[in-house]
Amino acid sequence: MSSIISPEIRDLQQKYEDLRTDLARTQNEIARSQGEIEAIKQNTARNDRQTNRQFVIFLVTMTIAVAGSLIGTSIFQTESLRREMDAKFGTVNQRIDGVEKRMERIEKTLDEISKELRSQRK
Repeated sequence: MSSIISPEIRDLQQKYEDLRTDLARTQNEIARSQGEIEAIKQNTARNDRQTNRQFVIFLVTMTIAVAGSLIGTSIFQTESLRREMDAKFGTVNQRIDGVEKRMERIEKTLDEISKELRSQRK
């Protein structure tokens, strides 16, 4: 009976060793998988931070570009309107000056006529 027990014990010992080896391999694979998962998590977090930074930089750049364009356009339009209004006011001022000169000439002429009429009455 001892010869029957021995092979059974050997078989059980072999199965035990096989299971132990399989367990060690499984634990190694689990540890490796956990390490890979942790590395992926770190890379994902790093990539998320980088994406957020890039988005903030993009927003700031676009805000500056849009604000610069709006300010530049406003300045350009303001200067254009100012030049146009200056030209129109210049024309109006020239006409007013012309009218004032005519009025002065008319006043002089009226004064002269008035003097002549006075001198003729005397």
